[in-house]
Amino acid sequence: MNQLDQIKQYTEKLNLTFTIDDCKALLHHMAEFEIVDYKTAVWDYLDAYEGISHSADPEYWKDEEDL
Repeated sequence: MNQLDQIKQYTEKLNLTFTIDDCKALLHHMAEFEIVDYKTAVWDYLDAYEGISHSADPEYWKDEEDL
C-alpha cells in the first residue's frame, strides 16, 4: 500500500473526510517538513489547523503521552 492510500485509510479511521487532493497536499507537507510517518503528518496537520482531539486515535497517542 502506498502512502497516499495509507493516509486516506487512516483519515477514514479517524472519521475525517480527506479527498485525494487533501491526501496529496499532506504528502507535500511531509516532504516539506521531512516527516516520514504518515500518522505523524496527519496529526501535525490536525494539531495545527483542525484541533481534533487526540482521543480519536488513542493507539497512536499512547506512546506519545510521555513527550
